[in-house]
Amino acid sequence: MELPAQQFRTKAEQAYLDMFEGARKALPGARDPFVSGLRSKAIETYARLGLPHRRIEAWKYTDLRARLTDVHPLLSAVGVPVGEADLAQALAAAVAGLPSYRLVMVEGDLRADLSDISGLKAAGVEVVSLAQALEKPPSWLKAVLGKVNPRDDDPVLALNTALMTGGAALRVREGVTLDKPIHLVQLDGTGEPASTVTRNVVVAQPGSSITVAESFGSLGIRGLQRNAVTELLVGDKAAIRHVKIEREGDDALHLSTWLVELGADARYDAFQFSIGAAVIRNQVYARFAGEGSALDISGAFLMRGRQHCDTTLLVEHAVPRCTSRELFKGVLDGEARGVFQGKIIVSPGAQKTDGKQMAGALLLSETAEFDSKPELEIFADDVVCGHGSTSGQIDEDLLFYLEARGIPEAQARALLIQAFVGEAFERVEDEGLRNAFAAASAEWLSVRLD
Repeated sequence: MELPAQQFRTKAEQAYLDMFEGARKALPGARDPFVSGLRSKAIETYARLGLPHRRIEAWKYTDLRARLTDVHPLLSAVGVPVGEADLAQALAAAVAGLPSYRLVMVEGDLRADLSDISGLKAAGVEVVSLAQALEKPPSWLKAVLGKVNPRDDDPVLALNTALMTGGAALRVREGVTLDKPIHLVQLDGTGEPASTVTRNVVVAQPGSSITVAESFGSLGIRGLQRNAVTELLVGDKAAIRHVKIEREGDDALHLSTWLVELGADARYDAFQFSIGAAVIRNQVYARFAGEGSALDISGAFLMRGRQHCDTTLLVEHAVPRCTSRELFKGVLDGEARGVFQGKIIVSPGAQKTDGKQMAGALLLSETAEFDSKPELEIFADDVVCGHGSTSGQIDEDLLFYLEARGIPEAQARALLIQAFVGEAFERVEDEGLRNAFAAASAEWLSVRLD
């Protein structure tokens, strides 16, 4: 398949089209009309758009076309041996040991031997491997796959739909409340540079309440290129608490997209924590489809060296009486770069909307950079909306205050940094998850102190 002749085509752009053509017949669901139709439409969208670049406003600070010069082969599950020690090393012990219903995916393959599938099913959650489900999709999956807050203007999302090879699909029964989180552990495998394309689907039926934790870790693969999508449908009066921790290899490319749609009187609380990879792009598209709902999307990122972390949010208030909150904190050292782009859209008729967002960065060096672009588009008149952004260095007066009380400078700086990101951690309701994030940030700081 060729890109339109009038569009400039890079080697990497054509490589994705060639990858799809080469893998088309072997991809899960190749013989299912619904799945094959979904893939065909998605690759046509990608062929029309090409890779995003800096002349596209939403990608102004993360020029993927310029950064992505080579496309690695598509990774497929090859039975990589994984034990508890491997999980602890890949994720950090505090995260690996989190009390939870655990689903482990290695190279996109859902590993029953490492997972707690039977426990989840007994608790009222239907669990299927996405790769298996695509071969003969159940009716509930066909009703949501590719249809949760859909977008036809995102080439990264289109590539994921075209090439998705693994992941998990979960449906929580009506009225079910889980006593501990569902932990989706996603590991990249070992060996030569490769691409992995995964999709998770979470459906919370009316009145249900769950916590979903996503972890991305490395077993040692070099040059990973990850494209991961999670679709979340929050039913009427349902609640999803959704957290993510990313700590992949230092040379990894991590592209993540969350698609969220809320019913009436629903609740969605999300948190993202990033400390790994060379380039990270976290995208969240959230839409209120029912009145009286609320969401809180927050996060923290700790970057050093030449790492690049881009957080891009789009929250659409399409109906009245909904509330949204966003708070992101970043710590940047060396020549690291952080990006925050947050847009709130209040549609005509979405009266009584309450939307606020805030982003802040702590710059630990003179060469670190933070680019922030908060936006509001308001087409209703009875709303309360606001946004803000700050960036700066450690307050020398506070540092002197701590040192004057006998705290060594390095420890004093660490305390101030932890306090800065700790404000974001407090948005996470689950204490075990908060502690895991605090432990991961302390580990990051310990490396800097050494």
